[in-house]
Formats: sequence, structure tokens, C-alpha cells
Amino acid sequence: MRKLMFAAFAVVVALGFVACDNYKAPASMRNAFYEKYPQAVDVEWEKKHGYAVAEFTLPGEGECEAWYTKGGVWVMTKYDIKYSDLPQAVRTAFETSYGAQTPVDDVERLERNTGETVYFIEATIVVNGYLADIYLDYAPDGTLLRTAVDVEDYDNIYYYLP
Repeated sequence: MRKLMFAAFAVVVALGFVACDNYKAPASMRNAFYEKYPQAVDVEWEKKHGYAVAEFTLPGEGECEAWYTKGGVWVMTKYDIKYSDLPQAVRTAFETSYGAQTPVDDVERLERNTGETVYFIEATIVVNGYLADIYLDYAPDGTLLRTAVDVEDYDNIYYYLP
């Protein structure tokens, strides 16, 4: 029985590794990518939500993701950036709402094929005594576009205790 369980486990693990294999983007898509990002290194392709996504590093920029349609049309690119690289209007809006001492976990810049740029900030705040991750999307002028909150270890049963 132990051998059977081990064999089943080994098959599941092997299938997991196969599922992690890189997506082989068509040559035309790879060519369009390298035309847009000739300095890209460590490029790995995968499929996400019906799009082909190139994860790569740009010297001087850091880690990036470029998203393409099935037809090879560039849709957007996400760049990991430093908090200090945010436009002053975005930093001011964030610090006015959440305080300059709020721990910031991640900052990204998104460039879209529409010409629009969006800045993402992921920070940790306290909501009703629980640590929460807050996700904020800002326009370059500091306008808050969207907010989402994910409360860690939250269990709504405690709300109903006397």
C-alpha cells in the first residue's frame, strides 16, 4: 500500500512539473517582443488568462511582464519599481490617505497599449485589529482608481461573538 501511495504521489509531482513548463510563444510574437525590448534578458513565456506573457528582466529596470494577445498584439507591460520612482502626486496621495510610515510591500508601473499608465501600491494596514494587505491603483496625477483589501487570518465568526 505504501508503494502505491508513493507512486501516486510521484505521478502528481511529475505532472506538476510538466504543468510548469514554459509556453513556446510563436516566432512572430517573440520577434515583436524583442523588437520592443531588445535589451530583455532571462525571458520566460507562459500563458495567463488567455494571453501570452513574457516574464523578463530589463537592465536598469528590473523584473517585468509583457502581455500579448493570441494574435501577437502587445497589450501591456508591468514593471517592478521602487517607491521613490512613483510620481510625486501618487506618493502624496498615498501618504495623505495612509501615512508616510505605512509599510509598502510592492510597487509597480503598468503601461497599456492605450497610452494609459497606472501605478500599483501594495501596503500593509490594520483593519479592525487585523493585518490587511491593501492594493491601490493610481493614475499618474494621484487619482485613486481602485482599492482592494485582503484581510489576513480574518474569520467572520468573531464578529458575532458577544
